[in-house]
Amino acid sequence: MTGERSDRYAAEVAWTDLLRGIVSIAGEERQLRSVLRQTARLVVAATGADACFVHVVDHDAREVVLMGATPDEFDELAGTIRLAFDEGVAGWVAEHGQPAVIDDKWSDPRYRYIPALRGEDFTSLVSVPLLRPPGVVVGVLNVHAHDVGHFAVDIVARLEEVASLLAGIVEAALLHEQLRVREEQLERFAARTIEMQELDRRRIAGDIHDGISQRLVSAWYHLRAAGSLTTEETISTELGLVDGLLSGALDEARRAITGLRPSILDDLGLTAALHSLAGSAGDFTVELDLQECDLPAHVETSIYRITQEALQNVVKHAGASSVELSLHASEDGGIVLTVGDDGVGFCPSSAAGPLSFGLSGMQERATLLGGNLHVRSGPGEGTTLCMRLPPSVLSGSPDDQLRF
Repeated sequence: MTGERSDRYAAEVAWTDLLRGIVSIAGEERQLRSVLRQTARLVVAATGADACFVHVVDHDAREVVLMGATPDEFDELAGTIRLAFDEGVAGWVAEHGQPAVIDDKWSDPRYRYIPALRGEDFTSLVSVPLLRPPGVVVGVLNVHAHDVGHFAVDIVARLEEVASLLAGIVEAALLHEQLRVREEQLERFAARTIEMQELDRRRIAGDIHDGISQRLVSAWYHLRAAGSLTTEETISTELGLVDGLLSGALDEARRAITGLRPSILDDLGLTAALHSLAGSAGDFTVELDLQECDLPAHVETSIYRITQEALQNVVKHAGASSVELSLHASEDGGIVLTVGDDGVGFCPSSAAGPLSFGLSGMQERATLLGGNLHVRSGPGEGTTLCMRLPPSVLSGSPDDQLRF
């Protein structure tokens, strides 16, 4: 066997081993992170490259997220590196669904330098989309090499085969992960719903006992006292006290009712309620883009509460000078709520304390309706909260929304 034929044979064996290895890993592993990490190692071994990054597409946020890599120092960054669609080479590939072969990335305007990934150590790059029918990008495979022009045409073609195989594995792993998360969320929702119902019952009972009932008892005593009086002046005084007590009881009853569902939603509708909420939110300007949406009452309440919590977070934590609030129908017939500010921002993965609790509550409300809530922020970059609800929220009862 000649040297050239021997090299070709060795290359074929390497690629065959790569494909078999990926299938074997997928059959043994359930965790997406482990599958992607091991796949990255196999790709580097088969291509003679120096680094491999596997990104997963977050379609809701329109971002690609690093979820597996080799060497290990890069794999430790999984989940922390995010690129918007059309940002960087991986973002461009995710946006266009086409491979990118770059002999010298420093001369390519699409390349974005990320210090943590030590781009200065690598020169050439090939990036291929993980495509699922009908042309949906579920991930991006990036392979880097030290030397210029490392990736020949045959290597690129082979990587596209690998990406095609990996796409199905990634999609299946994502669906499995989503199912697992949904099951956990449903369990938490059931417990949280019971807890919140009990807290509401206690709050309402306390409001009635400590406020409304006490005022009514006092009013009753004053009325009895007035009945036993003989002078007009003293009767008028007692009735004046009764009037004040009954007015106070009425105010407390209204506050208790508003705690369950804001009356402004019934009186004026969701759009007007959000206008009112924005007008009294805080010391910053609010730009509104609100579309009239015909929604069930429980969905309106959830949107109102999420907006209320988001604006309260802006007041307490953001230090913003302006906020953009929008509500409109999405292309698929669902609903999209967006609250963005120009404040100090934060790192969502490290949020703690009341801010973390507030975000968790908003995410629970969104997921309970079958939707999702994504927060995009960074120190000094402001914060954007985006909630997407599916078309199913436009009809059906709250119980329907719990059937996944």
